[in-house]
Amino acid sequence: MTVFANPDAYESWMGRWSARLAPDFVRFAAPGPLSRCLDVGAGTGVLAAAVLAASEEARVVGIEPAGSYVEFARARVADGRARFEVGDAQALPFEDGSFDAALALLVLQQVPDAPKAVAEMRRVTHAGGPVAACQWDFRDGMPMLSLFWDAVRAAVPTDALGDQAARRNPPGYSDEAALAQLWAEAGLADVETGRLDVTLEFASFDDYWRPFLGGATPTSSFAATLTEEMRQAVEARLREMVPAPGPESPFALPARAWAVRGNVP
Repeated sequence: MTVFANPDAYESWMGRWSARLAPDFVRFAAPGPLSRCLDVGAGTGVLAAAVLAASEEARVVGIEPAGSYVEFARARVADGRARFEVGDAQALPFEDGSFDAALALLVLQQVPDAPKAVAEMRRVTHAGGPVAACQWDFRDGMPMLSLFWDAVRAAVPTDALGDQAARRNPPGYSDEAALAQLWAEAGLADVETGRLDVTLEFASFDDYWRPFLGGATPTSSFAATLTEEMRQAVEARLREMVPAPGPESPFALPARAWAVRGNVP
């Protein structure tokens, strides 16, 4: 699993999107009460917070490979009903059937062996419990990122792009058919998929642009490594493309995620 090391930078860049998405995902993933839930790839704690907000009976254990993110989540979710541990989604340190549900928010694209991780989520969830995940639609449902890559391709010479910009879309399960197949192959029953739409407001162009330079993920790390001249060219092109009436004007962008849920037989 790719390990990120800067939770503060991630929060200002993609974390605010995750926080918008998490409550909708919880409603889709576990419509019933959860007394013990596993949060796989807990990140900065947004999913755990949403689970706790949904039910006073909920208890959450979050597993996350990056120690800095575990510390961030512990500070963010200062609730005795939650605990966070360093761990690997592909080798969960829990006994079979330990949880009522296992959920993964925006994680699968970072796991080297996603089928193994889903198998582990199934193993630690008791019979009848839901196993669920959601992923951004990186191909056609994340204008925040597609605008950036369109500006990069227009403003940066091709020989300076490298592999990261050439592929543009992160690997992973970015459509509902792929998620449904992954869940079916894991032997989960009653598999359902759903579309989750959110909108995020930006206070200004800088509110949108500056987090790209924070180095929180592979995409923002790429932006941060551009030369000053290239960054200025990308920024100028983005200012033309972003749907804001002026540089200090607020604007909003939509995003789409695909979710999948299945029950342990």
